[in-house]
Amino acid sequence: MTVGTVERAAWAVPRLPGDPDGFCLTHGEEFESLDPTDGSVVAVLRSSTRDDVDVAVQRAQHALRTSAWRNSGPLRARVLLRFAAGVRRDVDRLAELLTREQGKLLREARTEVLQTAEMVEFYAGLARAVYGRSVALGDNAHGVVLREPIGVVGVITPWNWPLVLLVRSLAPALAAGNAVIAKPASLTPAITVAALTLLAEDPDLPPGILSLILGPGAVVGDALVGHPEVGMIAFTGETSTGISVMKRAANDLRKVSLELGGKSPNIVFADANLDKALEGALNAAFATGGQICTAGSRLLLDDAIHDRFLDALAARVRAIRLGDPLRPDTMMAPLVSPNQQRTVREYADLGRQQGTLVAEGSLPQDPLLAGGCFVAPVVFRDLPSDSRVLREEIFGPVLAVQRFADEDEAIMLAADTQFGLAAGIWTSNLDRAWRVGRAVEAGTVWINTYHHFYSETEVGGFRQSGVGRQQGLDGLIEFTETKHLNFDHSPTLW
Repeated sequence: MTVGTVERAAWAVPRLPGDPDGFCLTHGEEFESLDPTDGSVVAVLRSSTRDDVDVAVQRAQHALRTSAWRNSGPLRARVLLRFAAGVRRDVDRLAELLTREQGKLLREARTEVLQTAEMVEFYAGLARAVYGRSVALGDNAHGVVLREPIGVVGVITPWNWPLVLLVRSLAPALAAGNAVIAKPASLTPAITVAALTLLAEDPDLPPGILSLILGPGAVVGDALVGHPEVGMIAFTGETSTGISVMKRAANDLRKVSLELGGKSPNIVFADANLDKALEGALNAAFATGGQICTAGSRLLLDDAIHDRFLDALAARVRAIRLGDPLRPDTMMAPLVSPNQQRTVREYADLGRQQGTLVAEGSLPQDPLLAGGCFVAPVVFRDLPSDSRVLREEIFGPVLAVQRFADEDEAIMLAADTQFGLAAGIWTSNLDRAWRVGRAVEAGTVWINTYHHFYSETEVGGFRQSGVGRQQGLDGLIEFTETKHLNFDHSPTLW
């Protein structure tokens, strides 16, 4: 099918030779993955069953007992490096499939694919450096503290950045010596299958170390979280679902790592580089159509620059061109699904009722895009402090603006949230950047930038934004257990 002069072809689910059971265990009903730009079918896949989850766990346990994976850092490093190389080689194919299935701009998709490769490369390097330590405990006693893999890890990921947020848990879990069972969001299964096939086909990856299950969270996700032989669940997604995952895992006292929702403040002081801050505010609020957990969806503006900054922002928002994400001139893509489109429109309608509309973009004029999941970007001010538009994670292109008189008020407004995932600070005053950065309770605080991520640095949330940390060294340690081996050389017990 052709939309806006860009040809769309169906994607075929790959089959792996040499693995009769397959790494993707799917014996349930067929379901379709749809393109949010025009509703066309991207792929037809099969869902998994609870029995498939059992098989995946059994295969993982067997692989950990019988293969060298658990104890061979060089083996894990080689496999991960080849996986990253395969992702880089396939960047064009993977990016187009990602855009087709998730809806994001093609240039954003390419960025995500390359970031995926870079993340895997980082943890491939750490696979040979899962170090412990030794301690002299006395004349005849010595301690060796080890970092050992947990065992079987379930990784449950969302649809908004489905590759990066997958490997952010999968790569360190594998690097630490675990087996992984991955369950992607049901809206983005095809891109996950396509990417993980590059890993599963590696001849040195023991069968069972990687499994993929597809389908609804209420069925296979619940089976994975509740399985008594799964040692840890790494979940990225919406806060209420994360709380449910934590409660379910608590029944067997299994470890969880949760990166959940956000309602991040983006604070612009009068002494900031305002041109750069304007670009940063647009990126913070509208990257991936606002469908990103770290979105700077609350813009806090200094009184001294409030009006002129807002005027410049409004002009830029009105100029945002929505359209086919495969076209290079498109500036904003559709949202991921009709359901997400309805949800975001409801928040926009509430904003019109409770606040003042500052600016609104325009929907695509191409009649071939009339059925797409498009929502025009909107900016509101004068919202009451208890407005759901100000307090809830929307996951769409809806920006709420607040104004502040001084630094103390900016900190107070930034803290007025149940979340604590990210924040932005724009100022040329280093002392202020330090003070406000320390005062804001968020896992990532960007200063004079926004949405720059690095594999080397940890991310995670305060309060209802999550438990644990991903990326960086802590992201590897999350997937290990600490063991103390105590050696005693004394001839007597006491």
